Amino acid sequence: MIDEKILLISHIADEDGLTPVILANLVYKEVDTILLNPGEVDEKLRENIDKYNLIYITDLSITEDLAKEIEANEEYKNKIKLFDHHATALPLNKYSFAKVVVEESGYKQSGTSLFHKYLLTISDNEILKKDSTKGLVEEVRKIDTYDFKTEEDKEALNLDYLFAILGRENYIDYFTDYIKNNDSFEYNEREKLLIKLQKDKIDNYITQKEKEVILAKVDGHDVAIVYAESNRSLLGNYLVEKLDIDFAIIINVSRGISYRGKDKVDLSVFAKKYNGGGHKNASGSPLPEDTLKILTKRLFKEVEFKGGEENE
Repeated sequence: MIDEKILLISHIADEDGLTPVILANLVYKEVDTILLNPGEVDEKLRENIDKYNLIYITDLSITEDLAKEIEANEEYKNKIKLFDHHATALPLNKYSFAKVVVEESGYKQSGTSLFHKYLLTISDNEILKKDSTKGLVEEVRKIDTYDFKTEEDKEALNLDYLFAILGRENYIDYFTDYIKNNDSFEYNEREKLLIKLQKDKIDNYITQKEKEVILAKVDGHDVAIVYAESNRSLLGNYLVEKLDIDFAIIINVSRGISYRGKDKVDLSVFAKKYNGGGHKNASGSPLPEDTLKILTKRLFKEVEFKGGEENE
């Protein structure tokens, strides 16, 4: 174990943001964690940069303005290590503290896979080399990038089904114990049953959401738009496979907008126009700050918000 005051900043949304927490906890005695959405990193990093002597950022990036400030400060650039795999973050590679890799040796990379490779170079902790650890890292990589080269690779989606059941905190605890107590990565009968039940539930959810799809043109592209609170990746990829569209837009009014495609449009470029980013076939963007107020005004003839908002 390495004894340092360490902070890990990672993505709050999915397994690729949460699995680095598991890896860090297995290697270090104590790690503080902050889980964020894209766009929130600059503020939190500024708040905490002087409180730690080592800061990891995984599956997230920072603005170039902040990157320039860090690079100009000898202490800061030596204490920060950033690992991201989104194409929109590639310009950060010019800075010494950042490693952004979209694809390597024919395989799409994830925040988790990049962090795991780095930890292997600085730690001789045998737990990083266990088949259970490598198995989890690889399943996360395939899910997050949809890098399914064979039909068998799609079995990685089983991890997504378990994640949906466990939730964020339980996922971290469950797979931390899993790695410690298992030499290989394979599901037992209880886990297989949970996976089947969750898959059936999600299949029913997707079938229902398909009925709610709005077909439209956005910025000249043929798209399918649907409002959904969960299973956005599975739903989006299903719609792209099923419908004759350029890409799918999945809107979660509580979280943001997801875009899913299949090589027809570079969605990282599309999302950037709406203050977002991501990958060619999987990207996202935030909702405008006043979205809920605008929606509320459209729903109700007379509404008065506390704080001086005018009725419309």
